Amino acid sequence: MEWRVQSGGRTNHVWHLRGAGCELVCKLYDHTQDNPLFANSPVAEFACLQHLDGLGVAPRPFGFVETPLGQVLLYHYVKGDIWARDAQHVAQLLGRIHKVKPPNGLRQIAGDVDAIVAQTFGILERLDKATASGLIAKQPHIHAVENVPVCFIHTDVVPGNLIEGKNGLCLIDWQCPALGDPIVDMAMFLSPAMHHIYGEHALSIEEQTAFLAGFSDTQVARYHHLSPLYHWRMAAYCTWRAQCGDEGYGDAATAELAALELM
Repeated sequence: MEWRVQSGGRTNHVWHLRGAGCELVCKLYDHTQDNPLFANSPVAEFACLQHLDGLGVAPRPFGFVETPLGQVLLYHYVKGDIWARDAQHVAQLLGRIHKVKPPNGLRQIAGDVDAIVAQTFGILERLDKATASGLIAKQPHIHAVENVPVCFIHTDVVPGNLIEGKNGLCLIDWQCPALGDPIVDMAMFLSPAMHHIYGEHALSIEEQTAFLAGFSDTQVARYHHLSPLYHWRMAAYCTWRAQCGDEGYGDAATAELAALELM
């Protein structure tokens, strides 16, 4: 069997395996990183792939093993291209996923104003004082919103995790799933920073509009109300990643702050 390092991932070690009549992805999980925004649970990912098997929205699972080197997930390779156009298809995919009854045991994340602010301050605590102070000064102040029923969410809906295969659009990298507000997935896909890091281009106004057209008026209104906080949180996260020396995140933070200033 031929092993090739799979590009694109920034958290775990991933290989593309090719053998006679079989193509798999092998993911060796790296638990040395302490990420304040994205979880990294191999158990949750395997559970999600099993739960979604047959629906065509995620890769088909092959196996999960504990090894001396760490936890390893194997799933069937999805042939296709990284998503680059037609944001409405992404909205349709998320709509399907959000309607799926979630598997047992997923973490639940809060999507209210206080929770988003608290998480952002947790990220800011990792920055040097001057940088943190500059971002604190940009904090949006918006009124609280009512809680909504939680649903099955991916939380890391970025272009690099969206594969256009022969059977349609597929979402990979399920290591940080949750029960939560569907706005989390909407905000992640619309994040300028994540398109800077993982995409080919920034989303145009037309693409953003096409994406939002795939959701209810209530969800779109909720997104528009909460989006300043999500831009602020992502700016803090990217600033932290840049401070850690991760390439591209300084410009990503700038893109997110530019979006915040337009709010």
